[in-house]
Order: sequence, then structure tokens, then C-alpha cells
Amino acid sequence: MEAETKTLPLENASILSEGSLQEGHRLWIGNLDPKITEYHLLKLLQKFGKVKQFDFLFHKSGALEGQPRGYCFVNFETKQEAEQAIQCLNGKLALSKKLVVRWAHAQVKRYDHNKNDKILPISLEPSSSTEPTQSNLRGPQLTSLY
Repeated sequence: MEAETKTLPLENASILSEGSLQEGHRLWIGNLDPKITEYHLLKLLQKFGKVKQFDFLFHKSGALEGQPRGYCFVNFETKQEAEQAIQCLNGKLALSKKLVVRWAHAQVKRYDHNKNDKILPISLEPSSSTEPTQSNLRGPQLTSLY
């Protein structure tokens, strides 16, 4: 059987990375020191429970190609393990930087008429709400300086 793709009612939005996100065990870890290795970070995370998925991201091109992007995603077996990791690691010093550990959010795919498609986490949307609205899905609005 082939999987069906469902279209969301919002014209320019689609939710990405639904699988592990819906389980509620996926974390975003940011402000990583560039010297921290994937191995050492994974060993640190395994102290809080079974790590089902670990995505340590690197730059794909440009001057920083091959260098860490400064954040990663981790998916734990249980929500309790993820909550414990947030409580214990958020704000803790790892090498020279304080870690930022939060729940990973769904991403909204936005279309900007002036640029190619761009993807932003809902938490970075200009609205104070975490729910996408029609007004913040249209992209940046230009205003006249005259």
C-alpha cells in the first residue's frame, strides 16, 4: 500500500518531521560548543535513558562545510527520559557554553514570494502564539519608506 499525503487546510503550511515529534519525546539541544563531539554528546544523553534517534547536524556547504551547526536533535524512548534530560541539562555548562535544551517543535513550511521556500520552526514565527495563522504564513511584508 502506498502512503497518502494529506493537505492541511492552511494554504502555505505543511507539518514536517511528524513521526517522532508526535510521540512527544524529541528534544532540540542548542548552543553547542563547536569542540563538543557527536560521540561525547551522545554518551551524555544516554545517561538519561534510551536514545532512539540522534541527529547531530553539520554544515553542508560554504566556508563552514563539515563543521557542526551548533545544535542537534535527540529522540528518547519515553517522555519521562526526555523531561529528565531537559531538567538536568538546560543551562548546564558543556565545555565553554551553556546548553539550551527544549522540546523540538513542528516546522512550518513557508513560501516567501521573494525567495525560495524557507522552513522556520513555529517557535520562531513573528506571532506570540505558537499556532500558525494566515497572517504570519504570507511571508515578510514590504512597507514603503516614502
